[in-house]
Amino acid sequence: MKGRLPLVLSSVALVVALFGSTPLGSAARGLVIPRASVGNVQLKANAVTGVKVKNHSLHAIDFVRNSLPRGPQGPAGPAGPPGPQGAQGAQGVSGLERVFTTGASNSTSTRTLTASCPTGKQAIAGGGTVVPVNTANVALTASYAANATTWTVSARETSGTGASWSLNAVVVCAAAA
Repeated sequence: MKGRLPLVLSSVALVVALFGSTPLGSAARGLVIPRASVGNVQLKANAVTGVKVKNHSLHAIDFVRNSLPRGPQGPAGPAGPPGPQGAQGAQGVSGLERVFTTGASNSTSTRTLTASCPTGKQAIAGGGTVVPVNTANVALTASYAANATTWTVSARETSGTGASWSLNAVVVCAAAA
């Protein structure tokens, strides 16, 4: 056995020299990993660091939003051409005026009263009231624009008590366009 030991040792040394210290030795060195075969599942946490990433190989989209510092704002660009002209809007309301009309105070059971705008103005709203306000037996029955320049209101007694009351009409007028 003494004569064989140097032969065995020299044979082991020759194998290690030829194939490396691992059993697969040169076979492992020649191993080619297919493209896209290593992914997140195969990588250990924090395995890829800045030192291992090729410079200028990443883009802004590869980073979490707002994690990259922003540079200073650049100069303003040239002004663009003017946009198309918009349509001219309608004139606004002008020359507002309220016109009140008060009817006679008596015990007539039904009444109609009209308030009229002055010349050159149109009715845009209106209304009416019963006086005195606490007359529980009188109700407004109508309130409407009779035409472009007048507002008409009507009222009647709901129970014939014969008390005196009057009707007021108001029209809100504006300058005719």
